[in-house]
Amino acid sequence: MTSFTSQSQPNAHGWALIVDDSASDRQLLTGLLTQIGFKVCEAANGAAALASFVAHQPDMVFMDILMDGIDGCETTRQLKRLAGATFVPVIIVTASTDKQAALLSTQAGADDFLTKPFSPQILQARIMALERVRDLQRIITTRRETLATLVERGREEQALAERVLSRAVTNRNVAMDRLIVAQRPASVFNGDLVLTQYLPDGGLRLLVGDFTGHGLAAAIGALPVADVFHATARKGVDDARVVAEINHKLHQILPADRFLAACLVSISGNGEELRWWNGGMPSMWLRRRDGLHELASHALPLGILPELTSREVPHHLSIASGDRLLMMSDGLPEALDPQGRMFAATGCREVLPQWKFGQPLVPKLLAALDAHCAGIEPLDDIAVVEIPLDVNVLAMPPLPPAAQVAQRWQWALTVQDGRLGQLPSLTQALRPLGLLEQLDIHIGVLETICTELYSNALEHGILGLDSTMKATQEGFEAYYRQREQQLLAGCKGWIRVQLHYETDGVGHCVRLGIAHSGRGFCDAAVLALPDDPQRPWGRGIAMVRELCANLTYQDQGTRVEAVYQW
Repeated sequence: MTSFTSQSQPNAHGWALIVDDSASDRQLLTGLLTQIGFKVCEAANGAAALASFVAHQPDMVFMDILMDGIDGCETTRQLKRLAGATFVPVIIVTASTDKQAALLSTQAGADDFLTKPFSPQILQARIMALERVRDLQRIITTRRETLATLVERGREEQALAERVLSRAVTNRNVAMDRLIVAQRPASVFNGDLVLTQYLPDGGLRLLVGDFTGHGLAAAIGALPVADVFHATARKGVDDARVVAEINHKLHQILPADRFLAACLVSISGNGEELRWWNGGMPSMWLRRRDGLHELASHALPLGILPELTSREVPHHLSIASGDRLLMMSDGLPEALDPQGRMFAATGCREVLPQWKFGQPLVPKLLAALDAHCAGIEPLDDIAVVEIPLDVNVLAMPPLPPAAQVAQRWQWALTVQDGRLGQLPSLTQALRPLGLLEQLDIHIGVLETICTELYSNALEHGILGLDSTMKATQEGFEAYYRQREQQLLAGCKGWIRVQLHYETDGVGHCVRLGIAHSGRGFCDAAVLALPDDPQRPWGRGIAMVRELCANLTYQDQGTRVEAVYQW
């Protein structure tokens, strides 16, 4: 179909095409339309009308029915096809009073019917009525096309953002080829999260999470979760602190109606212990030689409360070679069949009891899911992960031999006055200089350390905020409100960030130093703070201490150095 675009603007008469095999009738109608304000083109038959229609793109057509060759009905039908989505009114002008002819012309696409002879006033009234309809339709079409363009651009931007987010979240995952993982997003953005990372003892830690809803709002929270997960796993931070820290960050950034249901699993390096925590997710299932064991939810999802309760701690289980663990988001058991029944009540109940020891389950589970849904698209994101709990399968691969050449470099940045709230990430700063190669997979941990220490220097040293304000929800909100107000007002001072890297060919060391021009504090008091995961402030320093080989405050707290080694 040819796309047709009018040259006229709304409320302008524009071009009129007169199609009639009578030269006198064409001349009469031309005179009337010219007086009204039309520019006129004429055609003596259907074939000439089609050619003139393409050449002039008229705004209105006046069509005779009875003509030699292609008659008026067939010409109208072809003109409408040429116009495509553009509304070009066609008025049948004929001396015939045959009602069947009026019906046939209307079926062909004609929009009005005038019987000769007619008065100039009737002609003008019909034209005005059809022009109103035409102009309204063209406005709607233009807006629809604009909306379609915006929607398509939005889809392209979402697809790009999804690729960037997915890579940022999953590019640090490990051992994915040794797990059975299936993910089916309900939209461009996947609100389900699968993270994996090795532990220092050679074991493996996994997190399967499900953000409220799906789409961009669900996926955006994955970035801080991934940062905390990978940074803490590499340093062997215990499971309880990991869960508490993710909860703390999500409670800061997510609105009240958004949270993350999650399962956190840590498998020891010797393959003998499974530590697990389930906050609001469907039950995990452990298939051991002695049967099927349900690991049900025992804690609230993350991000709802500012602090987790002391009862919501990880559990421990003994495992052995051949055992397998199944984790899933609620998109799987809640998937509906054509009758509106959930998969949990049909196929899931049938497949789980048939799970044989040492054998994979996910392929059979997905086949049953497809049969259950019978082509119905999922309403929620689906994530399923099956883990063979075998130390030989999950073992950390041997590290490549370190380069036998000693290297060292230094980098520094000073941020001052109005730019104090705009510290670039280490990745942004170091990548153009070609300095990320040595840091590689440790950059996420270093970002966490740098962010925490810089925030402390800014908020307590430069802005003079008191962390104890965070002890209550109201104080927590007031703290960050004051922080934002002071930054917008234009605070004065400077913060200097220094990074020193060196390797002897075997080990690596990064010394991260931060100094500021603000007031200090008693460094002994800071380092003496008890390690209390329930305290709503001072947690960042506790996390940094656990990640670093050494953390030292100097000059009454105005300088701090963190030493990170691997």
